[in-house]
Amino acid sequence: MFGFRTWAWGVCLGLAVVGSSSQAQTEGINQGSYTIGAGDEIRITVYGQPELTTEGQVSANGMVVVPLIGNLSVSGKTSADASFLIAERYQQGNFLKNAQVNLLITKYRSQVVAILGKVNNPGKLVLEGPTSLTQALAWAGGISASGSERLILTRTTQNGRQERTEYDLQKLLNTDADEMPPVWLKDGDTLYIPNAGRFYVNGEVHAPGMYALDRPLNVMQALSAGGGPTARASESSVKLFRQQADGSVKEMRAKPDDRVMDGDVLVVKESIF
Repeated sequence: MFGFRTWAWGVCLGLAVVGSSSQAQTEGINQGSYTIGAGDEIRITVYGQPELTTEGQVSANGMVVVPLIGNLSVSGKTSADASFLIAERYQQGNFLKNAQVNLLITKYRSQVVAILGKVNNPGKLVLEGPTSLTQALAWAGGISASGSERLILTRTTQNGRQERTEYDLQKLLNTDADEMPPVWLKDGDTLYIPNAGRFYVNGEVHAPGMYALDRPLNVMQALSAGGGPTARASESSVKLFRQQADGSVKEMRAKPDDRVMDGDVLVVKESIF
């Protein structure tokens, strides 16, 4: 069961990568939108001026050394913006007229996303251009057999606060995904895949037992996972047992659209008629 689940995710994630890349190109999103940062390695060429060709690494304070110009801040700029700035400085300094400058990023090192939790290959992903959440998940080898399809993205906002957003993998990959914009990752993001929870189905169901809570489920969906009610079941009498913060267990009558939580126990009673 787990082997098939992992294989299926791999296929879906592969399609997500292709789909996201195609959409990015269609919308004009390409590596030109990448902003240069400390640690990136670059190569600068000037058309018709091979002696001005230079290679280097962006310093910790965002500077590079440009022939004839000296130190120049390029951090936070795209390749096109930095090229335009260098050409402008050549012309303002009367070094060149109508300078045509090209700045190429040869190694991307400044923008990193951490992928943690229940993935097959956790680690740090260097963003070499626009990268979506599903592309990053594919890079990490997909969700492991014990992982949840609930994805948690943590991002630091401009005011320094931590912003936490949850995504449902099924919603990102199903047919409705065509109407959803890709979730683009940013430098410093952390993508965390938690361990899949567990819930239990007992009583008058075809397949009682323990099941993985790897995505959001309501009571009706959880009962379906247990094979559905038997002919003797009282569908109007489903009990839900949930452990409370103080360790006590609360019994309640379950409604079909109630959300199932980690550790819940669902018991389908037998009909008295």
